[in-house]
Amino acid sequence: MPKIHPETKVLIIKRLKTRSTADVADTFNVSQRQVQRIKKRFEETGDVFDKPRSGRPRKTTAREDRLLARKSKASPCSTATELHETWSPEVPVSTRTVCRILSRNCLHGRISAQKPPLNKRELTVKRQNRVAFAKAHSLLKGWTLEKWQKVDFSDESSVELHHSLRKYCKRPTGARMDLRFIQKTVKFGGGKIMVWGYIQYGGVREICRVEGNINSLKYQEILATFYIPNHKRGQILQQDGAPSHTSISTSKFLKAKKIKMLQDWPAQSPDMNIIEHVWVRMKKEAWKTKPKNIDELWEACKTAFFAIPNDFINKLYESLPNRMDAVLQAHGSHTRY
Repeated sequence: MPKIHPETKVLIIKRLKTRSTADVADTFNVSQRQVQRIKKRFEETGDVFDKPRSGRPRKTTAREDRLLARKSKASPCSTATELHETWSPEVPVSTRTVCRILSRNCLHGRISAQKPPLNKRELTVKRQNRVAFAKAHSLLKGWTLEKWQKVDFSDESSVELHHSLRKYCKRPTGARMDLRFIQKTVKFGGGKIMVWGYIQYGGVREICRVEGNINSLKYQEILATFYIPNHKRGQILQQDGAPSHTSISTSKFLKAKKIKMLQDWPAQSPDMNIIEHVWVRMKKEAWKTKPKNIDELWEACKTAFFAIPNDFINKLYESLPNRMDAVLQAHGSHTRY
């Protein structure tokens, strides 16, 4: 409700001598309740001015606060300092005041959720594929925890020597998965090491360092060395749709080795692949050692990978039925996982 200027309050008191509360409210475009409060204060104190308030008065107006909130919503990843430079209120304020004003407008500093981009042209197809996979592997289709326990999850991941993963944004409470506040991720880029690994229910299994790009032949060599010797009959291999994974030669190789595959894995779906959480944990622990070169980085990654507790892996498997349900609830869009 807008604040009424003291001069307007004086005019309201004068008009009330000859006119009704409703007429005065219409004349000055205020509510009848405001007119009644002004009248009551005048009768009790003899004036219409607000009583002195304790504490330091605010430096900014409500209009300036709204302008700051609009600027933050238009550019959610801008820092308080950057917003302060473009905001320019009449009274100079600190960046801490900027943060407090944004908090009062329910815009809090948070780390951006990282999800792969779903561009508009491909969005519909990708969502349909994710929904189709989630339906086919839901509890209604018999995909209980016991069945998921037979799936070996595998993936490649890049690990940078010098990392900068966190990106902050200002967003309302409960808007973590809003597309406006998500940090888009890409597959690989920059100087780093590449690793491949897989997990089973009960714990991590193998990890290896990959030199150069992964083509079909190199991928088959990785499987022959690190996966097939440990493969148990009845286990199912999960892999994403990378060209080296789905090529004709790789398909023939897996068929010859009698490796059963988890079919129709949807593209760009890290929230459905539980090994992504393993990579995140591994990288955090490896970076804590502050490796000086990529060889030290590899040793740190290997140590961190095999140190991951079995209970951590088992809880990831236990989340799979809920992950499928979350994809269906989101109609194929991003989920919280």
